[in-house]
Amino acid sequence: MRNITINADAVFMNPNNVGGKLSIDDMHIFVDNIDVGTISSEEFDVPSKDEFKVPLEGTFSMSKIYENNKNNLLNSVIKMVQTDSLNVQYKGNIKYHLGNFSYTYKIEKEQKVSLR
Repeated sequence: MRNITINADAVFMNPNNVGGKLSIDDMHIFVDNIDVGTISSEEFDVPSKDEFKVPLEGTFSMSKIYENNKNNLLNSVIKMVQTDSLNVQYKGNIKYHLGNFSYTYKIEKEQKVSLR
């Protein structure tokens, strides 16, 4: 296993009568508390009064995790074999745009990701 590809759907609900646009830029991905890289997305439309999903994807080298965790390499490998999952955190900002108005939302989400 050389690379990990993380696929996630960011799910939002817009309860407002007004739509707009969202952009995601430099969303940091942490695997077992190690910053392995960033993901971003093109600007996309926000529907009014509706739930919507934004697909996110990032591919990261396993070597980056091990380089930052050399003293605990064996422990990391044993943990992955025993649990078949990794702790993944998403941290960054999502910006809402409507004309000249913009607002930044801070995102901090954590989840267990299966390695199957």
